[in-house]
Amino acid sequence: MRAIVALLLMVLTACGVVQPRAESQPVELAQAAQSPAQQEPVSLAALLSLAADQRLAGEYEAMATTLQQVLDRGPDAASAWRARYGLAEAALLQGRPDEATQRLTALLNEGGDAAWRARALFLLARAHESAGRHAEAIAAYRRYRELQPPLEPYAALRQAAQERALGQHAAAIQTYEHVARQSIATSRRAEALEQLIALYTAGGRADLALARYRDLLSFAERPDYRPSVLLRAAKLAGASDEARVWLREIVSDYPARGEALEAVALLQADAAGGLAPLAAANVYFLHERYSEALPLYDAALAGPLSEAERFEARRRRALCLRALARYDEALVELGALAQQRPIVTITATAQAELDYVQTVGWSGNLPWAIDGYRRFAERFADHELAAEALWRAIQLQQRQGDTQGAMLAALELGRRYPHSQAAHLALEQAGMYFYRSGQREQAIAAWQLLGDGADGWWGAYGHFWAGNALVQAGQAGEAGARFQAAVQAAPQSFYAQRARELLQIPDTGSAPLGSGPSEQERQAVVAWISSWHAPSGGDPAAEVAAAAPVVRARELHALDLRNEARDEWFRAYDQWRDDPLRLWHLALAAHADAQPYVALKAAERILALSPERRITAATPVGLLRLLFPTPYARVVQREAAAFGLDPRLLYALIRQESLFNPDATSWAGARGLGQVMPATGEGIAQHLQVANYTPDLLYRPAVSIRFAAHYLSYQLRAFDQNVLAAAAAYNGGPGNAQRWLQITADRDLFAELIDYRETRDYVKIVYGNWGMYRQLYAGP
Repeated sequence: MRAIVALLLMVLTACGVVQPRAESQPVELAQAAQSPAQQEPVSLAALLSLAADQRLAGEYEAMATTLQQVLDRGPDAASAWRARYGLAEAALLQGRPDEATQRLTALLNEGGDAAWRARALFLLARAHESAGRHAEAIAAYRRYRELQPPLEPYAALRQAAQERALGQHAAAIQTYEHVARQSIATSRRAEALEQLIALYTAGGRADLALARYRDLLSFAERPDYRPSVLLRAAKLAGASDEARVWLREIVSDYPARGEALEAVALLQADAAGGLAPLAAANVYFLHERYSEALPLYDAALAGPLSEAERFEARRRRALCLRALARYDEALVELGALAQQRPIVTITATAQAELDYVQTVGWSGNLPWAIDGYRRFAERFADHELAAEALWRAIQLQQRQGDTQGAMLAALELGRRYPHSQAAHLALEQAGMYFYRSGQREQAIAAWQLLGDGADGWWGAYGHFWAGNALVQAGQAGEAGARFQAAVQAAPQSFYAQRARELLQIPDTGSAPLGSGPSEQERQAVVAWISSWHAPSGGDPAAEVAAAAPVVRARELHALDLRNEARDEWFRAYDQWRDDPLRLWHLALAAHADAQPYVALKAAERILALSPERRITAATPVGLLRLLFPTPYARVVQREAAAFGLDPRLLYALIRQESLFNPDATSWAGARGLGQVMPATGEGIAQHLQVANYTPDLLYRPAVSIRFAAHYLSYQLRAFDQNVLAAAAAYNGGPGNAQRWLQITADRDLFAELIDYRETRDYVKIVYGNWGMYRQLYAGP
């Protein structure tokens, strides 16, 4: 085993996973955060850095205390101005706009750096806005805009909202029109245009509202937004050719969206709608409204269609019949289609035959369907659908109760089509079935087939479980090789980390928490990118730094306008989404500006553009540091220590919960970095004696980190420090975690037997994340 460990360490080092210690945050920052009794004398710069860090974490009360310490030292004029500005900002962020107004007014009556004075004006306008003093806010925004700063359009956008609040619609329209012409983040231009549409519509100016809809449609491309704009614009335009064009675009380009159903209804009600029956039928088919789709397919087939369109219309019509339990009619049609090989593509006719067999199964004749799928796989042995047919046969065989036979068939599927997704699914089931039923040799065979036939996560899964079973079979040498293969296949996976633990590989991370990529690691990333992407010339770092969206993003972040800042960062991301070198420098710029979510997403895109398209043992450590960052290091280490946690585990959980977006909100209403539900947060707040709790506090990073640490540590105590069970409880509830533990005490089986897919995946991802953090960063 020692030889295996040594060999694996050599491989990891050669591939760049083990790296020298990276730079850390200044020691003075940590000293400045200590209590007065502990505190060594620290510099003024360290106090200002601490205040900036506290602001980032949402610790506004502590930020004010730190800044007052700066002023108590009698600093130079520039430092004093910055500290007084920070005190005003802290007051505003704590919900005291009157105090902020007083402080900022006094500050602006003095001199000061032009950039800081501009920020103070913007902040003053926001203070008036927060207090409901609309006229004063408008005046302050106008003063700011006169300076022609980078954020002039953003000030105008907020000014227009204040004008609208006062009922000054003409002024608001003029200001929104100005914003709509600016080259800023598309989401903010869309906001201005949406406001103009509402104002023009309310004022009875449909012509102007339609003009703004046209402007909006010129750049609104997001598939979750554009159909809504098209539909609203069409409704406003009424029975016009332009409206019909918009409605037909919804039907043709977004048939699965809810707007498509409404678009079909509007076009069908319009005598001049010009909607082809086939297009309408396809919309109803995708929305599983088969009884409405059926007559439309009949109408489409009665008219002119291309051969391919006619074939697919007949196939879908047959599937409608099947869904309506008219099996005999469906089988006649599908059988006829399956014979048309000389006319249409082999894939189309093969799909029709597969549908035929499936329809027989739906009708209740499972033995015939099983045999039909197998005959299909023999006839189309070289077709991609052959593996899918065998997998369907296996599933039907299980439904008949012949699990043993089905799992033996899964082994055969794995041998014939080892690289297919169907084989991966089948071998996963087969390996676990054989393992739990005591058929170890068959389990090993299934998992070895999976490990050898798959890449990435599936490969790691197969190799790990093969190794696990081989250990129990007394074949330690072969087991070690499989564990090493699991690490190589997907270094960030649950299986890789468990393999490291079973190989007794110590954590290799040496960089302190809070570290970013070192200069050496940055150069290694550039060299790696250059090995597979030809540079386009120029100075990418300088281009990124000077780009208008990046300049605006940094200034917006300086004003604590977090959502607007992210919008600008992602405008730059979209500009360079296919240029990995510039994306790398964008990621570094975002990392430097304390925007870990943006940096992480840019790093993910770089990985997607790479030849491997996933993390491998050759992925540069510098890129991994942005994929697995350690922001808010002071707060995370403090809360981890307070609740007895490995801070790297806390990072692993937060990464999965929010990708370090402090403003993240789930569909269920969970908020912040730790995705704590408001009701759960209320209970935690009572336990921790947090005064004046409101759900919005969960968007403060320090609060969310503390609450997440508390809840995770509570679950760890409840489950005897079982990390997997605690993670399951965090996501799926402690009652469910206890139920899953009753199935098995084996930690690896526990992770596999969680019957909530979301929680099963969550547990594995968190544990895998923890492994990556342990490989990249030093422990407490």
